Amino acid sequence: MSSTLPLVTVITPTYNRAYILPTAIQTVLNQTYQNFEYIVVNDNSTDNTSEVVREIKDKRITYVNNTHKKGPAGARNTALDLAEGEWITYIDDDDEWYPNLLEIMVSNILMNKDIVFAIPKGKKTLELYENNKLVKVIDNSDNYPHIFTVENIAHKTFHFDNIGFMHSRKVIEDGIRFDESGEVGALEDWEFALQLCEQYPDGLLTVQDILFHYHQRYGLDGRVANDTYRGTIRAYEYVYQKHKNDSILKGQPWYPQRILKYSKLQKEFEEGKSPPKYLLPFQDYK
Repeated sequence: MSSTLPLVTVITPTYNRAYILPTAIQTVLNQTYQNFEYIVVNDNSTDNTSEVVREIKDKRITYVNNTHKKGPAGARNTALDLAEGEWITYIDDDDEWYPNLLEIMVSNILMNKDIVFAIPKGKKTLELYENNKLVKVIDNSDNYPHIFTVENIAHKTFHFDNIGFMHSRKVIEDGIRFDESGEVGALEDWEFALQLCEQYPDGLLTVQDILFHYHQRYGLDGRVANDTYRGTIRAYEYVYQKHKNDSILKGQPWYPQRILKYSKLQKEFEEGKSPPKYLLPFQDYK
């Protein structure tokens, strides 16, 4: 494609994922749309991530090694501070893009001049591992609605993730960043999207194409997949208190309902009546 098309910044935060990171990187390098820069932020890993990334010879990759661990939100913010693209998008270190993701996303955005952020659809699988072996897979792709709206993002009627999620440079110029407080827990992607929904309620575009494979791996080293009931309670409470006065949250159905749900599950877990949180999607397993 012509270099006159917009430069896209691709961001991957990573921590101790040298064993799987190259797969994600390669799916970016294999894109049919080639006018991109790729920022990989190593969040102070203790494995051989540095060696793995440096073995991949591609001038579009900018590799950053944080000198202390900032978490996924901080790692993404590190990349945002370096981003030069007109549009910015994300892929986590354990997921895969399909080869035409950037091409289709940019094409759709260029046909809709008022767009500030866009969300594609994708394949989503829930994967249970035991002793590093995959023992159960659930296709959860139907979780994605037909049309994404700021209301169903803010009301959390589906699981928002940022794989292939693309936003204008305007977002960072307006000072929006991922929340690095640590209080947001595993909800930092969604909380970032809440900021966009509130500030640009008319700026969202749904891209109908299936453009990525999102793996939710349970029982391995995934932070979200290994979250606890207590951690989820704290994160929901924090997000609500931060955004409770936002107009976009008017009529939201998740607070305090999810606090009560996970409080009940925490109590049952302590009594031996409920499984660890990571096993909830697989309750019929065994």
